[in-house]
Parts: sequence; structure tokens; C-alpha cells
Amino acid sequence: MIDNFEHKAKTWDNPMQMEMTSKFVSKIKESIFCYKEDVVAEVGCGTGLVGLSFLDIIQKIYMIDNSPSMLNVLREKLNTNLHKAKVEIIENDFENTNLKDLSGVLNFMSLHHIENISAYFDKVKQSLKDNGFLAIGDLVTEDGTFHSNAIVPHFGFDVRELSELLEQKGFTILRKTIYDKVEKNNRTYPLFIIIAQK
Repeated sequence: MIDNFEHKAKTWDNPMQMEMTSKFVSKIKESIFCYKEDVVAEVGCGTGLVGLSFLDIIQKIYMIDNSPSMLNVLREKLNTNLHKAKVEIIENDFENTNLKDLSGVLNFMSLHHIENISAYFDKVKQSLKDNGFLAIGDLVTEDGTFHSNAIVPHFGFDVRELSELLEQKGFTILRKTIYDKVEKNNRTYPLFIIIAQK
């Protein structure tokens, strides 16, 4: 498999990414309660900016990504992290895992890299325990210029359509809102968050 992030991994934790991540994490923590016994998965975890922000308040997190270079940066972080025993790294696609009874699944700027969204939501639902949550942060539908130098399956999402698909899959929408924006390529790209419960 081609590592599309091989040349980006070392510089991924830049001020823009860290600010975006911080706002997403804050919105999740405002919206749901996490408990010490919770086991969570982050899909498309990259260098771990989102998932590592939860280590103080949960039992365990599965950090899942198919980019070896991004996961290598995450491993370097864990070498100096007191909570590394709480982290299990999985180099694969979430659809190929057999995780069960998860308290929550996190997707930050990773859903638009997943081709079959309907099948993915089915897999998430199978992997969550009752009342488990799915938190998505991603781009509102854009014209393709956000990824001007890369090919991705989706140029963002229509928030209403994505919410309706989740409801069709049996999720309850707890929160959906446009909460931030990214300035890139001399354009402004709105970001949304959807928090859904099984």
C-alpha cells in the first residue's frame, strides 16, 4: 500500500494542525462525558494529536492508521509518554479490525479518506457498545482545492446528508454544527462536527 503521508509526517504537528485538533477535542469534551473505564478508537489517527488528548481520562485507546510514517511519529511520542501503556497502535484500516464494545470512535479529518462511508458506519456501529459514540470532525463540501495535490474519495461532506445517513444506520445525532474553519490556498474551508450515539 502506498503511504500517502510519507513526506508529510515529520512536519504534520504544525501550529495549524495543533490548533485544529485542539478545537475538535474541546468540542467533544464539551458534548460527551468520558470515563476512566472507557475504551476508544481513533480512526486515521495520524501522529496522535487527537487521541493522545484523551489519555488522562480514559482506560485505553486504539490508534488506527494505514500510514507507517505517521505511526512512526506517534511511536516516537509514546517513547516519552507516561501513558503509553494505554495505547495500542494498529497499522491497518479500521474496516479490517475486529474491535468490539468500544465506548467511542473518533474521526478527525479522516472520514474524507474513507471510500465507502455507508459500510464504514456499519462497521463502527458493530464495534461500539450500546450508547457508544462516534465523533466526526471534517470538511464541509468543498470544490476539491483543499487537496489540490492529492486524490481523496470525498471533497468534504454535506452535514445534513451525512447526519441523515447516520440516522438511517440507527444512530442518534447528539450534536452537529459548523464550529471552525481552515485558511488554506487563499480560501476558507468550514469544518463541522457531528457527534452521534449508537
